[in-house]
Amino acid sequence: MYKAIFITATDTEAGKTYVSCAIAEAVAKSGISCGVFKPVSTGNRDDAKALIAAARIDEKPETVTPVFFKNPMSPYGASLLEKKEFDLKPAVKTLEYFLNKYKFTVVEGIGGLLVPLKRNFFVSDMIKKFKLPVIVVARFGLGTLSHTLLTVDKLRQDKQKILGIILSGKKDRKDISAKTNAKLIKEITKLPVLELGCNEKINLEKNSWITGQKKL
Repeated sequence: MYKAIFITATDTEAGKTYVSCAIAEAVAKSGISCGVFKPVSTGNRDDAKALIAAARIDEKPETVTPVFFKNPMSPYGASLLEKKEFDLKPAVKTLEYFLNKYKFTVVEGIGGLLVPLKRNFFVSDMIKKFKLPVIVVARFGLGTLSHTLLTVDKLRQDKQKILGIILSGKKDRKDISAKTNAKLIKEITKLPVLELGCNEKINLEKNSWITGQKKL
Protein backbone atom coordinates (compact mmCIF):
# COMPACT_ATOMS: atom_id res chain seq x y z
CA MET A 1 0.00 0.00 0.00
CA TYR A 2 1.25 3.47 -0.82
CA LYS A 3 2.00 5.73 2.12
CA ALA A 4 0.29 8.64 0.35
CA ILE A 5 -1.06 9.71 -3.04
CA PHE A 6 -1.29 13.13 -4.68
CA ILE A 7 -4.55 14.18 -6.33
CA THR A 8 -4.11 16.68 -9.14
CA ALA A 9 -6.51 17.73 -11.89
CA THR A 10 -6.80 19.02 -15.40
CA ASP A 11 -8.19 22.33 -14.13
CA THR A 12 -9.80 24.19 -11.26
CA GLU A 13 -13.22 22.79 -10.26
CA ALA A 14 -12.57 19.50 -12.06
CA GLY A 15 -13.53 17.59 -8.93
CA LYS A 16 -10.32 17.17 -6.92
CA THR A 17 -11.96 17.66 -3.54
CA TYR A 18 -14.90 15.41 -4.41
CA VAL A 19 -12.55 12.61 -5.50
CA SER A 20 -10.15 13.16 -2.60
CA CYS A 21 -13.05 12.93 -0.15
CA ALA A 22 -14.40 9.81 -1.85
CA ILE A 23 -11.02 8.10 -1.57
CA ALA A 24 -10.51 9.18 2.04
CA GLU A 25 -14.00 7.97 2.95
CA ALA A 26 -13.45 4.59 1.29
CA VAL A 27 -10.09 4.09 2.98
CA ALA A 28 -11.42 5.10 6.40
CA LYS A 29 -14.42 2.77 6.04
CA SER A 30 -12.05 -0.09 5.28
CA GLY A 31 -10.54 0.34 8.74
CA ILE A 32 -7.29 2.00 7.67
CA SER A 33 -6.32 5.27 9.32
CA CYS A 34 -6.41 7.96 6.64
CA GLY A 35 -4.89 11.39 6.81
CA VAL A 36 -5.93 14.23 4.52
CA PHE A 37 -3.70 17.08 3.45
CA LYS A 38 -4.22 20.09 1.16
CA PRO A 39 -0.88 21.94 1.29
CA VAL A 40 -2.14 25.27 -0.01
CA SER A 41 -5.54 26.88 -0.42
CA THR A 42 -6.90 30.29 -1.34
CA GLY A 43 -10.17 32.01 -0.50
CA ASN A 44 -11.22 29.69 2.34
CA ARG A 45 -10.45 26.36 3.99
CA ASP A 46 -13.74 24.69 3.05
CA ASP A 47 -11.91 21.93 1.16
CA ALA A 48 -9.94 21.10 4.30
CA LYS A 49 -13.14 20.87 6.32
CA ALA A 50 -14.70 18.53 3.75
CA LEU A 51 -11.60 16.32 3.73
CA ILE A 52 -11.56 16.08 7.53
CA ALA A 53 -15.22 15.04 7.58
CA ALA A 54 -14.68 12.43 4.87
CA ALA A 55 -11.71 10.85 6.66
CA ARG A 56 -13.45 11.06 10.04
CA ILE A 57 -10.38 12.37 11.81
CA ASP A 58 -9.78 14.96 14.51
CA GLU A 59 -7.63 17.56 12.78
CA LYS A 60 -7.97 21.32 12.44
CA PRO A 61 -8.44 22.94 9.00
CA GLU A 62 -5.34 25.02 9.73
CA THR A 63 -3.34 21.81 10.11
CA VAL A 64 -4.73 20.18 6.99
CA THR A 65 -4.06 23.34 4.97
CA PRO A 66 -0.99 25.06 6.45
CA VAL A 67 -0.41 27.55 3.61
CA PHE A 68 -3.36 29.89 3.09
CA PHE A 69 -4.15 33.08 1.18
CA LYS A 70 -7.33 35.12 1.57
CA ASN A 71 -7.86 35.99 -2.09
CA PRO A 72 -9.54 33.27 -4.22
CA MET A 73 -7.00 33.08 -7.03
CA SER A 74 -3.68 31.44 -7.80
CA PRO A 75 -1.37 31.33 -4.76
CA TYR A 76 1.21 33.40 -6.63
CA GLY A 77 -1.34 36.03 -7.60
CA ALA A 78 -2.72 36.11 -4.06
CA SER A 79 0.76 36.37 -2.59
CA LEU A 80 1.45 39.49 -4.66
CA LEU A 81 -1.78 41.14 -3.49
CA GLU A 82 -1.26 40.15 0.13
CA LYS A 83 2.49 40.81 0.05
CA LYS A 84 3.15 37.40 1.56
CA GLU A 85 5.48 35.05 -0.30
CA PHE A 86 4.55 31.40 -0.69
CA ASP A 87 6.66 29.21 1.61
CA LEU A 88 6.80 25.45 1.00
CA LYS A 89 8.49 24.64 4.33
CA PRO A 90 5.26 24.48 6.41
CA ALA A 91 3.75 22.16 3.81
CA VAL A 92 6.75 19.82 3.84
CA LYS A 93 6.70 19.71 7.64
CA THR A 94 2.96 19.02 7.73
CA LEU A 95 3.26 16.25 5.13
CA GLU A 96 5.78 14.53 7.39
CA TYR A 97 3.30 14.86 10.28
CA PHE A 98 0.57 13.08 8.31
CA LEU A 99 2.89 10.40 6.96
CA ASN A 100 4.00 9.57 10.49
CA LYS A 101 0.53 9.67 12.06
CA TYR A 102 -1.60 7.84 9.48
CA LYS A 103 -1.16 4.64 7.51
CA PHE A 104 -2.41 6.31 4.32
CA THR A 105 -2.76 9.99 3.36
CA VAL A 106 -4.67 11.68 0.56
CA VAL A 107 -2.89 14.83 -0.61
CA GLU A 108 -4.98 17.25 -2.67
CA GLY A 109 -3.39 19.85 -4.90
CA ILE A 110 -4.74 23.21 -6.01
CA GLY A 111 -5.93 23.77 -9.57
CA GLY A 112 -3.98 22.14 -12.40
CA LEU A 113 -0.29 21.29 -12.74
CA LEU A 114 0.82 24.72 -13.95
CA VAL A 115 -0.93 26.82 -11.34
CA PRO A 116 1.88 29.07 -10.04
CA LEU A 117 2.62 28.91 -6.32
CA LYS A 118 5.29 31.54 -6.71
CA ARG A 119 7.35 32.87 -9.58
CA ASN A 120 8.78 29.94 -11.55
CA PHE A 121 7.42 27.38 -9.06
CA PHE A 122 4.26 25.48 -9.92
CA VAL A 123 2.04 22.71 -8.56
CA SER A 124 4.04 20.30 -10.73
CA ASP A 125 7.18 21.36 -8.86
CA MET A 126 5.49 20.72 -5.52
CA ILE A 127 4.61 17.21 -6.68
CA LYS A 128 8.28 16.64 -7.50
CA LYS A 129 9.24 17.78 -4.00
CA PHE A 130 6.74 15.47 -2.34
CA LYS A 131 7.72 12.46 -4.49
CA LEU A 132 4.26 10.90 -4.34
CA PRO A 133 2.38 8.83 -6.94
CA VAL A 134 -0.27 10.85 -8.73
CA ILE A 135 -3.93 10.44 -9.67
CA VAL A 136 -5.37 12.82 -12.27
CA VAL A 137 -8.96 14.06 -11.90
CA ALA A 138 -10.73 15.17 -15.06
CA ARG A 139 -14.19 16.04 -16.31
CA PHE A 140 -16.45 13.71 -18.26
CA GLY A 141 -17.37 15.94 -21.18
CA LEU A 142 -16.21 17.65 -24.31
CA GLY A 143 -12.67 19.03 -24.06
CA THR A 144 -11.50 16.58 -21.44
CA LEU A 145 -9.44 14.55 -23.92
CA SER A 146 -7.00 17.37 -24.64
CA HIS A 147 -6.85 18.58 -21.03
CA THR A 148 -6.29 15.08 -19.68
CA LEU A 149 -3.68 14.09 -22.23
CA LEU A 150 -1.77 17.33 -21.71
CA THR A 151 -1.75 16.73 -17.96
CA VAL A 152 -0.58 13.13 -18.35
CA ASP A 153 2.09 14.23 -20.83
CA LYS A 154 3.43 16.85 -18.41
CA LEU A 155 3.58 14.34 -15.54
CA ARG A 156 5.42 11.86 -17.75
CA GLN A 157 7.88 14.52 -18.85
CA ASP A 158 8.52 15.13 -15.14
CA LYS A 159 9.00 11.36 -14.66
CA GLN A 160 6.18 11.18 -12.11
CA LYS A 161 4.45 7.90 -11.31
CA ILE A 162 0.83 8.15 -12.53
CA LEU A 163 -1.53 5.67 -10.89
CA GLY A 164 -4.55 6.41 -13.04
CA ILE A 165 -7.28 8.84 -14.00
CA ILE A 166 -10.68 9.50 -12.43
CA LEU A 167 -13.40 11.20 -14.46
CA SER A 168 -15.63 13.02 -12.02
CA GLY A 169 -18.85 15.00 -11.87
CA LYS A 170 -22.18 14.92 -13.60
CA LYS A 171 -22.55 13.59 -17.13
CA ASP A 172 -24.37 15.80 -19.58
CA ARG A 173 -26.75 13.46 -21.41
CA LYS A 174 -26.62 15.75 -24.44
CA ASP A 175 -22.82 15.48 -24.63
CA ILE A 176 -22.14 12.43 -26.77
CA SER A 177 -18.39 12.67 -26.06
CA ALA A 178 -18.99 11.75 -22.41
CA LYS A 179 -19.99 8.26 -23.55
CA THR A 180 -16.61 7.50 -25.10
CA ASN A 181 -14.05 9.75 -23.37
CA ALA A 182 -13.15 7.24 -20.65
CA LYS A 183 -12.52 4.48 -23.19
CA LEU A 184 -10.42 6.74 -25.39
CA ILE A 185 -8.35 8.09 -22.49
CA LYS A 186 -7.63 4.57 -21.27
CA GLU A 187 -6.69 3.44 -24.78
CA ILE A 188 -4.35 6.38 -25.42
CA THR A 189 -2.69 6.68 -22.00
CA LYS A 190 -2.63 2.95 -21.12
CA LEU A 191 -3.65 3.96 -17.59
CA PRO A 192 -6.54 2.77 -15.38
CA VAL A 193 -9.60 5.01 -15.75
CA LEU A 194 -12.46 5.20 -13.25
CA GLU A 195 -15.74 6.98 -13.92
CA LEU A 196 -17.06 8.47 -10.66
CA GLY A 197 -20.44 10.12 -11.02
CA CYS A 198 -22.20 12.32 -8.50
CA ASN A 199 -22.92 10.60 -5.17
CA GLU A 200 -21.11 7.43 -6.23
CA LYS A 201 -18.76 5.58 -3.89
CA ILE A 202 -15.33 4.20 -4.72
CA ASN A 203 -14.88 0.44 -4.54
CA LEU A 204 -11.27 -0.03 -3.50
CA GLU A 205 -11.39 -3.78 -4.07
CA LYS A 206 -12.13 -3.21 -7.75
CA ASN A 207 -9.78 -0.24 -8.00
CA SER A 208 -6.75 -1.38 -6.04
CA TRP A 209 -4.52 0.85 -8.18
CA ILE A 210 -5.75 3.81 -6.14
CA THR A 211 -4.11 2.72 -2.87
CA GLY A 212 -1.71 0.05 -4.06
CA GLN A 213 -3.28 -2.55 -1.83
CA LYS A 214 -5.28 -5.36 -3.39
CA LYS A 215 -7.15 -6.47 -0.30
CA LEU A 216 -8.33 -3.98 2.29
